[in-house]
Amino acid sequence: MNKKVLFTLIILFISIVSASSVSAWWIFGGGSDVTVNGVNFHLPDGFDVENPVKSDIDDTYENTVYKNTETGDAVDIAVDNKVADDSSITNSLINKGFEQKNIAGKDGFYKMYLSTNVEFVYIDNDKVVSIIVPFVYDKYGDNFMKYDELLAEIIK
Repeated sequence: MNKKVLFTLIILFISIVSASSVSAWWIFGGGSDVTVNGVNFHLPDGFDVENPVKSDIDDTYENTVYKNTETGDAVDIAVDNKVADDSSITNSLINKGFEQKNIAGKDGFYKMYLSTNVEFVYIDNDKVVSIIVPFVYDKYGDNFMKYDELLAEIIK
């Protein structure tokens, strides 16, 4: 076999193996599953799930902040047992300037704060979930994702 053909086949084989390992890494991007007041979430790699900042007022409310050790960004998740009917919660959010949006199959409401953070609130069974994320999140150094992409990754 010609040396050029053999060299080309070797380079092609290495390229295919490298591309498949990178695409597998992107598809199964890792991260960690966490639970806040009985609701499950998935945080991307980089968030310190071992040392979150927690505040529990009582058995019905839990607030947990996870910080990304690489970028300094934070994800703030609060889960409260629902004490009002859905329409009261909806009206309260609309009166506070929230807008309707569906993210990851969850009908909810979002609001942007000073172009830096976005809060998304939705009802999950008998719980009210609030997640605050950065408007733009630097996931892999220079691979930015908007808040709705990050929320879709977090919400299970």
